[in-house]
Amino acid sequence: MEYSTIHSIFTVILFVAFVAFVIWAYSKKRKTDFDQAANLVFDDEQKAPQKNKQESGHE
Repeated sequence: MEYSTIHSIFTVILFVAFVAFVIWAYSKKRKTDFDQAANLVFDDEQKAPQKNKQESGHE
């Protein structure tokens, strides 16, 4: 096999992997998981002030 043939096959494999990844990422099954992951940042902010109130009461 020539170098150009191997390079072409590798390019096609990477393109197919990219298309599969995009389909996986934008599928409806994954939407709820990604929405939950996106809201994890806000869950931490709600818990942090409660800890501060508890710590300040013990001093």
